[in-house]
Amino acid sequence: MQRRFIRFLNSDSGRLAIIAVCIAIPVIGGMSFCHSLLMKMLREDAQDTSSAWVSMLVARNPDVLTLFPDATPSVQTKHLLDEATQVGDIYRFRIWDTAGNLVYKSERLKSTGSPIVFSEKRTANAVASGSIVNEVHEGGPPQNVPFFVESFIPVKRNGSVIGVFDVFLDQSDNKVLYQKSLFLTEGIIAILVIFAAGLPGYLVYSQMRAISDARAEAQFRSEHDALTGIMNRHRLNDLAKSALAWNRRNKRQVAALMIDLDRFKDINDSFGHAAGDEVLKAVATRLKSSIREEDSVARFGGDEFVVLQVGIAQPSGARILADRLIAVLSESHDVGGTALACGASIGVAVSPPDAEDFETLIACADAALYKSKAEGRSSVSFFEPGMDAKIRERRQIETDIRQALTTGSFQLAYQPFHSLHGDNILGFEALLRWPEGWSPQSPAAFIPVMEDSGLINLVGEWVLETACQTAANWKNPLKIAVNLSPVQFHHGDIVSVVDKALRTSGLDPQRLELEVTESVWIQDTDCVLDQLARLRGLGVSIALDDFGTGYSSLAYLWKFPFDTVKIDRSFVSEMETEPKAAAIVNTIMALGKTLGVTITAEGVETQAQAQTLKKAGCDQAQGFLLGRPLSAAAANALANADSMSSIRNPNACTALATS
Repeated sequence: MQRRFIRFLNSDSGRLAIIAVCIAIPVIGGMSFCHSLLMKMLREDAQDTSSAWVSMLVARNPDVLTLFPDATPSVQTKHLLDEATQVGDIYRFRIWDTAGNLVYKSERLKSTGSPIVFSEKRTANAVASGSIVNEVHEGGPPQNVPFFVESFIPVKRNGSVIGVFDVFLDQSDNKVLYQKSLFLTEGIIAILVIFAAGLPGYLVYSQMRAISDARAEAQFRSEHDALTGIMNRHRLNDLAKSALAWNRRNKRQVAALMIDLDRFKDINDSFGHAAGDEVLKAVATRLKSSIREEDSVARFGGDEFVVLQVGIAQPSGARILADRLIAVLSESHDVGGTALACGASIGVAVSPPDAEDFETLIACADAALYKSKAEGRSSVSFFEPGMDAKIRERRQIETDIRQALTTGSFQLAYQPFHSLHGDNILGFEALLRWPEGWSPQSPAAFIPVMEDSGLINLVGEWVLETACQTAANWKNPLKIAVNLSPVQFHHGDIVSVVDKALRTSGLDPQRLELEVTESVWIQDTDCVLDQLARLRGLGVSIALDDFGTGYSSLAYLWKFPFDTVKIDRSFVSEMETEPKAAAIVNTIMALGKTLGVTITAEGVETQAQAQTLKKAGCDQAQGFLLGRPLSAAAANALANADSMSSIRNPNACTALATS
């Protein structure tokens, strides 16, 4: 009980109650004081009036005193006493002897039965004390007036009390008069109390409300995303724990759908973060309107959202919901009159069987999301055993990439490419290699991780600077080719990076060849064309790598005049046994001659392939037949050779590679 009372006092209602009590106590106290003062004034006035009346009565008729011993008034005395009650506010009096016997009574008002107030005890007190005793009474007709004071006035002779006059004084008019006078005092007290306590109380209340509102806002902010207004991860975690516990007891399932927006970074980069924020708010609104009331949606950060689906059969319920969300989120968003589309990929995990707790459930949904992102945009994937191991491996690779960047542990290998007409080395292609001595990883494993995480921008910048610096120190002015990722065009300032690498190294721009794949055209072709034109303006050459395997389109060759087209190794390896592959190679050769573009064949591993390509009119070749990737030291030795004969001899590359 005590604890509940303490909790109440600490609540807003309790504090308001304290303020109300603090205001009420002075007001009630002031009113009580005024009432006490009123009673005191009436008693004192009655005592003075009654005492003066008794003194005057005794002075005018000393025979009154004979009533006490004789107890039988004379006719004259009785007549005088009767007249005394007919004038003034004294409407009744009684005379008592010291033994408490009623000697005489006289009334202006006619009483019925016995008097209301039994006065023997008060008479005894007046006799014993020798002082006046007053009592205030509320009365009513026919016996009494509305308000009167009864005074017991002892009468003394030679210092001894010989009797008591019991005088009833009508104070009704005086009470009304005094009350009117004190009403102003009470009003002043009330006003002072309101200002003295009410104003501070109001200020305290306002402060309490402000604190309460601030706490409520802080609570809301701690549980909701500041931008979209939907729940955050912390709040969804609390709800999920309760939902998982309830579903375990009732043998039901819970599904977590992790949603990642596609191409959202492009919106931020192209239209600004303000437009991106509007898209996020619109996505949150669509998600809220697309789920049931018992389901929950939260923003986990960035462009990631999570929907928690409960109380429905799984996995069919999650599949239906995921398909609906894919359709809803694929619709464009109107931001400032511009239609922005991003779409979404979704990963789904169900508890049970995928997980027992929320963190594991989210990790499984995240693993499924990775699969969706790898399969393409606007896709849905459900968690499968083994996915989490792949995710852990992928995250470990990302951690290792960051460490390699920090410690400068990445390495470059240099693979030569040759002229098929003069058999001389024309230059080297710089190839990124995993740090030596670390757990081996192929470029096919770590390059996609770099691109997904955005680290390719930092790594790509390092590759460009290192390759340009290495080539700038070569004695012979051979070319250096560097691969660029599509991510560097869409999420980086590739032109500035190339320009900085050239200026820092001092490399002649004509010696730098930048290789891009056809996938660079997937997003925002105009933006890519603009950047390629600016790169061409720096004086470098541009090569289209892996031609024929990606999003091949002759329109790209028409829109941008590439310097070199590189035939993918898959066609080269099959052209001796597959007529269609040979036909494609010949077609590319003819196209290159028509457009005036240099043709390079990749993956040349046999003399027969080299001879066939040479006869077909191929300009350049690259592959294990002509030279394996070399270390920086081996490439430097070859590029700095005094005699051009070693550079013309393909076997020199292999010898250096194995030395």
